Amino acid sequence: MINKSGRAGKSTRYMASKRHKSAIWIGLIGIALILIVSYFLLNSKLLGIGGLGIFGLIFLIQILSNITKGRMSSKLKEEKRAIRGARSEERIGELLSDLSDDYFVLNDIESPFGNIDHIVISKNSEIYLIETKAHGGKVELDGDTLLVNGKLPEKNFISQALQNAYWLRDEIGQIVGSKPWITPIIVFTNAFVIPMRPIKGVNVINKKYLTNVLYRKNKPNASNTQIWEHKETIEKRLL
Repeated sequence: MINKSGRAGKSTRYMASKRHKSAIWIGLIGIALILIVSYFLLNSKLLGIGGLGIFGLIFLIQILSNITKGRMSSKLKEEKRAIRGARSEERIGELLSDLSDDYFVLNDIESPFGNIDHIVISKNSEIYLIETKAHGGKVELDGDTLLVNGKLPEKNFISQALQNAYWLRDEIGQIVGSKPWITPIIVFTNAFVIPMRPIKGVNVINKKYLTNVLYRKNKPNASNTQIWEHKETIEKRLL
């Protein structure tokens, strides 16, 4: 495997760090506001605050406390999700690092539709766009709808993968002079994925099948003949 790009999961780790800092700032601001209101409450007699005013200050302290706790809890949950996502991306990055030198791997590529976790270019000029998901439970197909534990996921994973695939196709097309075929793959690292057909051309699998899919699909692609020759140029453009 040839890999010159950034570390897998880097931007997701950064996102987790930002959410942690946001939680801290929310807590500090909330505590500061509570202390200010508490000062008025403790000095209510000196400040001439009457019974209704005191009741209002107590009520305000309770509201500020609840808001602070709620928003901190929300940010910390988002941080945990980001850390879980980063770990999954790192696991897939490690798996891809074991591919042979006939594969060129790019990690953590920024796009207008959310970062692309991994891009794999094979020597036979196949291009794979891999999105990693850390969800647990069961993943299944209902018609053309992807369900996680019987429910719609928080985002439309299929739509996101397709948008990124079209964007990547256009970016590479500007380098090689024609729009190449992109194979989108959504990989769940923790969930049980019921075997399913591709959804609008997007493969949905468990991580243990990823390398098999990459090797099985790696056949010479006449329409992508220049891709491997321009892989370093593609890397520079995408990074």
